[in-house]
Amino acid sequence: MFKPDRLSAFCDGVMAIAITLLVLTLEVPSVHEVPEQKLHEYLIDSFHPLLGYLSSFVLIGTYWLQHYAIFHYIMHVNRIFIAMNGLFLLCVSFVPFPTGLQAAYRDDELAIVIYGSTHIVCSLSLLALWVYATKKHRLVAPDISPRVITSMTTRIALTPLVSLAAIGVSFMSISVSRLIFLAIPVLYLSHRAVDEGWNQSNANEK
Repeated sequence: MFKPDRLSAFCDGVMAIAITLLVLTLEVPSVHEVPEQKLHEYLIDSFHPLLGYLSSFVLIGTYWLQHYAIFHYIMHVNRIFIAMNGLFLLCVSFVPFPTGLQAAYRDDELAIVIYGSTHIVCSLSLLALWVYATKKHRLVAPDISPRVITSMTTRIALTPLVSLAAIGVSFMSISVSRLIFLAIPVLYLSHRAVDEGWNQSNANEK
C-alpha cells in the first residue's frame, strides 16, 4: 500500500497540462491571412472552435473535481489503483486531440463521435477507479456512508450517458450535440450527498 499524496499531486499536474493544451486548438490568424475588414467574419466562423474549447475546458475541470472528491475519501492506494489511475490520465490527456478535430471538421458527425467517445472512455475509467476503491471499502475508510458511495457512482455515470446522447443527436444536429455536453457539469451538481459526506468527513477529522 502507498500513500495517495504524490499520486494526487501528479494527477493535478497532468490535468492542468491537458487544460492548457486545449488553447492550442484555437488559431489566431495574422493580419496577412485575415485583414481587419474580415476580422468580424473570422470571429463568427470561430464560434464552433471556441465552443469546443469551452466544452472541453469545463469537462476536464469536472473530471478534476470528481477525481479530487475521490481522493478525499482515499486512505491509501495500491499498484492496481495506480495503474487504473494512469489509464484515466491517458484518456484525459488525449482530450485536446478530439477537441481540435471536431473544431476543424465542424460539420462531420464522425468528429463528434470521436469527441464523445473520448469523454465516455474518460468517465468510465474514472468510474472504474471509484468502484474499485470502494468495493468492500478496499481503499477508503470503512465508515463512508453507502449513500455517499451510490451518489458518487451516479454522479460519474451521468457523463457517459450524456455523451452517448450527444453522439446520437449529432446525426440530427451537430450544434445541439455540442451544447448537450455542457449539461454534464450541471448534472454533476445535482448529487449533493457526496459533498455532505465530505463535510461529515472533515468534521470527523477535527
